[in-house]
Amino acid sequence: MTDQTEPEVVATLEDDEGLRIVDILRHDDSHFTYAEYHRTDGEGDDWQLVEDDAAKTYNTQFAAYTAATRNVEWLMD
Repeated sequence: MTDQTEPEVVATLEDDEGLRIVDILRHDDSHFTYAEYHRTDGEGDDWQLVEDDAAKTYNTQFAAYTAATRNVEWLMD
């Protein structure tokens, strides 16, 4: 059985209000994904997963970043 660990957050993209973020994640097998979160109450660290693109993997951090900027609407603003 393999020892699966949580992916490492290698970059976080945040909106101007601090209410939405996209994390770029590096996984144990060296592939990358991204996940979008929104703050649930406007304050504190309560984040709700909005978009999890874990089904799509990328070979590089830059490729995951590029996919996020194409697919997450508020990043295009």
